[in-house]
Amino acid sequence: MSTGAMTWRALVILVATLGVALSDERWAAYSQNGWQPGDRPNENTSIIVLLALRQRNLDLLERKARAVSDPNSPEYGRYLERDELYGIAGSSAYNADIVEEFFSKLPGKFEFSFGKDFARYSCTVGCVERVFSTTLRIQEAKPAPGTTAIRASEPIRLPEHIQKALEGTSLNAPLFMPPHPMQRKVGPFLYNRSGRTAPRVRPVIAAGDQFISVHFVAYCKDKIVNQDTVQNGICKNSPHSLLITAFDVLVLQTATNWQKLVRVPAVPDTLGQKIAKTKDNQSCMEFNATLGNIQNYASTTVRIRSLFSDGSVSDFSDPNEVLPIWPMAYTTPSLLSRNYNIPMHEPVRHPRNSISVAEFLGQYYNPNDLDAFFKLMGVREWGTRRKLSLIGENEPMAGSVLGGEAQLDIQYITSLAANVSTIFWSVPSIELATRQEPFLDWLMQLEDTEDEAIPLVHSVSYSDDALTMPLWFKRRVNDEFMKLALRGITVLVASGDDGVSGNFVAKDGKKYCGRNREEFPSSSPWVTSVGGTQLAQENVPVCGYTSENVMVQCAQDGEVVCTSDKGGGITSGGGFSSDFLRPWYQHEAVEHYLQQKDSPVPGQDQLMFNRSGRGFPDLAAISSNYLVLMGEELEAMSGTSASTPLIAAMVARWNEDRLQNRLPPLGFLNPLIYEILSRHPSAFNDIQIGDNRCSRSTCCPVGFGAARGWDAVSGAGSPDFQLVAKILREDAMMAFRDRFSASQPVAMVASVRGASSGPDWIYVAMLMFLQSFLTGTVVFVAMGGCRRFKLVDARRPLL
Repeated sequence: MSTGAMTWRALVILVATLGVALSDERWAAYSQNGWQPGDRPNENTSIIVLLALRQRNLDLLERKARAVSDPNSPEYGRYLERDELYGIAGSSAYNADIVEEFFSKLPGKFEFSFGKDFARYSCTVGCVERVFSTTLRIQEAKPAPGTTAIRASEPIRLPEHIQKALEGTSLNAPLFMPPHPMQRKVGPFLYNRSGRTAPRVRPVIAAGDQFISVHFVAYCKDKIVNQDTVQNGICKNSPHSLLITAFDVLVLQTATNWQKLVRVPAVPDTLGQKIAKTKDNQSCMEFNATLGNIQNYASTTVRIRSLFSDGSVSDFSDPNEVLPIWPMAYTTPSLLSRNYNIPMHEPVRHPRNSISVAEFLGQYYNPNDLDAFFKLMGVREWGTRRKLSLIGENEPMAGSVLGGEAQLDIQYITSLAANVSTIFWSVPSIELATRQEPFLDWLMQLEDTEDEAIPLVHSVSYSDDALTMPLWFKRRVNDEFMKLALRGITVLVASGDDGVSGNFVAKDGKKYCGRNREEFPSSSPWVTSVGGTQLAQENVPVCGYTSENVMVQCAQDGEVVCTSDKGGGITSGGGFSSDFLRPWYQHEAVEHYLQQKDSPVPGQDQLMFNRSGRGFPDLAAISSNYLVLMGEELEAMSGTSASTPLIAAMVARWNEDRLQNRLPPLGFLNPLIYEILSRHPSAFNDIQIGDNRCSRSTCCPVGFGAARGWDAVSGAGSPDFQLVAKILREDAMMAFRDRFSASQPVAMVASVRGASSGPDWIYVAMLMFLQSFLTGTVVFVAMGGCRRFKLVDARRPLL
């Protein structure tokens, strides 16, 4: 037997004899609601296990991250280079050495991340089972068919000193459900075959901007469902031989006492038709009538009756058979530009300005659809296509069919931040050969990206139920977001689409009501969480007021909380974290919300939540009825996965102003958001109507309500782009005034490309060089001279 084989066998025996299954969750078998263990994977399948090593100096990093992100701190904007950051952070040399020594002697491949706080170990399934003394199984879930999510079905065992060096592994990391922006689809419906003369309306009515589309079947005089086409004559073959000549469609909006009666002749030009089925599988003819000039933003239902050729009429259909629908405007780039004062036709020009759209689970986009979307929406192309790059894989044809999330993100970010350098960051299948979100692996990729290449803004449209995730995972992801804040990176995450109690209510009903089931990573204190709104006319409390002498109806559209029971398609996620305490930057705003009386916070007997936890979201924006081009068809989609890239586009434009004036990027936004909310509340549209008690399909008795100021449904509200930009310019001059000479502030100097070579420019350049030299020297001395001195790069010319 060879020495290598003996070493391999000895190591396996060592794992079996010395390995201890610690009682904490880091080494427990994988378990998560919604997922069940299935078959064992082929033992020869190659997989990747991600290892998270313990980190050092986290307290120091947190203090530094607070300082560089707080606009009231003298350290504001003085971000760290990657080399500087990982000279302080990362794993200890001892832990890195023992982990590398252990895994490098095993079969397979072992490699560290840049900071040696992550590592990937690649081997076969059989090899991984032996090394980690566990059994692997493919995890299965109804919403994620066809995936190969592999996790440990038994406790993980490694030598004790290795377990102490690690925070956890991807073998029991949580799996995220696929993203699903709400898309309205017309599905099948089975009708009763007989028993009435009134038409039967399909329960779900389609609606759009000032129109509704109604599907229904007609019943003949003999109370048998019609099987004849409109061309041949409706009910022509009925035993009574009485044709239906027309239908009366009564449109009702009871909240505003508005109604409209439309007579639709039974002729091909006014009625669409298709074959439908009855409950006993007989064929019948389903008709379709589309009606315009319907008032938007009001609960709408219909009743229909038939007019027979002998002059008689049927009863009206039962209104309780139809679910109310809310007609509303479609969301387009132009609507968003007008609503938020975004100059969408002005291109972003700074070469360092950049956005990343993080996509997981095989979500792809189609570049041809993007070109067609620009043309359809009247968006100037500029250099957007040339500045759109890819990390990972992309399958354009799949994007046109199944890539609703990715298509939405790319089409709206590039429309509203025209010409920005955009990276489509696709992480489909690195972690364990699975198509589930590998958040840790994505964060490891960001760590491995150099300062000059890492995007300044990241839009993440993925979150899931935090209570199903192990605590070690949430803490580690949170720490990674904190390190991105130290590098001056903005991360925005969607707050969720199922209200206060999450997607378990949507899937399993009201038994999950009564507890705030927050989503993660949107509830992380180191990301900016983005909630959802929708347009409505009743957008301030006085709208809809009625008394004996006064009736108030508001004609101007405004924003309210996006809720499924008001036609929003989804309900904005929001609440309080069970894992992370309320951060310093939002204490005053959250405490005000907990004490306010506009929309009192539910008691713990009604809704369990952590009053001292991190409150989210931080901001909100329109999240309903987005038109997205999918191949040759426009589809309407809703979700906080729509409002998040919208805010990301705004941040990129705010960064543009700073970069053009040689200022550092905005970085971690939250301290700045709450500072602006405190001093300039008019910079945000205060959302005061709505709550988040409903999921997409089920409503709980209580949730968090919108109120004046910050609230746990819409955060600080939606930003007015131009007002925020103005405030940022004014504050930047104050915050960074000490970095320039009094007589020549660099914010007022022309850009480098257009500057002359006169004395003023030379003087400013000398000041900048001197400041960079002094800053580098201080860092060099503080680190004990252990790292090579490095001048600050052009990404942050003032630091």
